[in-house]
Amino acid sequence: MEIASYDDRAAIARAVALIQSGEVVGAHFGTVFGLLVDGAHDGVAERIMAIKGAARGFKPLGICVGAREFVDLIDATSLSPDVRGLLESPWFAAELACIIAVRAPAHPANEIPAHLVSDRDGRPWVQVFDPRRMPGTFVFIEALWQAGVHWVAATSMNEAGATEIVDIEDAADFARRRGLPLLFESPARHAASGSLPILELNAKGLTLDREGIIAAADLQQAAGLPIDASAPTPPHFPPLPVPPGKLDGLAPAAATRILLDLLYPDAA
Repeated sequence: MEIASYDDRAAIARAVALIQSGEVVGAHFGTVFGLLVDGAHDGVAERIMAIKGAARGFKPLGICVGAREFVDLIDATSLSPDVRGLLESPWFAAELACIIAVRAPAHPANEIPAHLVSDRDGRPWVQVFDPRRMPGTFVFIEALWQAGVHWVAATSMNEAGATEIVDIEDAADFARRRGLPLLFESPARHAASGSLPILELNAKGLTLDREGIIAAADLQQAAGLPIDASAPTPPHFPPLPVPPGKLDGLAPAAATRILLDLLYPDAA
């Protein structure tokens, strides 16, 4: 098992070839380690379950998308008017979706691989995020897109139900035990550890499905709409520390940019 840097272009090329062949590669996603795959490759769902354990089952993977594709994947007509407006705001997909995962009804015009969607009330749903602000990670994902891997997909690097992996030593141990050929680490600083929050967009509004690196109150300030945070899955790590009053009075786009700057100080 090789540990590589995102600055190593040769390692990036090897990783792209591995993923194109159906392999799984370990990668640091800014605040947590995850697994990257070609979501359109036959057998990838079984490979992920073998790595993460049978308890994971065939839950769909998260789809890595750019801002334009992000909006196109979601069926805006099924959302409440306020949420539809949020989705159509340029900063939402280009900035807020870089620090959260979004779960929403999939647009029927998209031919999304079956193991990247979940069924809810007879219609497909997707979970998507924009990786462009993740230090180092985006270099790798962009190389995959450029190589023709359209459905780049990801999940956390851990056994199903276990705490996420945030340290390189633990990630390397997991990668060796699970037979991963390559693992990318990132030297970039970050001010929180753990998974992205999962924000659901639906016909009633916004629902926090899982807590994560951004606290619910700060996420609501960034979204600019009420969020039902009555029953989310709790986080394993504390959220990004935000100085009291730092977001007060800010428009949602400005609040989002403050959170991005706080989360990734090297990129500010």
